Amino acid sequence: MSRKLFTEEQIAALRQNPYVYSVSRSTLVLRKSFKEIFYTEYMEGVYPKDVFKKYG
Repeated sequence: MSRKLFTEEQIAALRQNPYVYSVSRSTLVLRKSFKEIFYTEYMEGVYPKDVFKKYG
């Protein structure tokens, strides 16, 4: 299984997202607030990729 590394441009864009706690070349950590939103939306039947598109 290969790992996708974030580019510097992607890292800069992700750092602007209020739901991102931290980001590096290989790791993305999301805030608890996003995890709560994700769970709520998922339980309402929203597909995971749609939640990520909606909240960045």
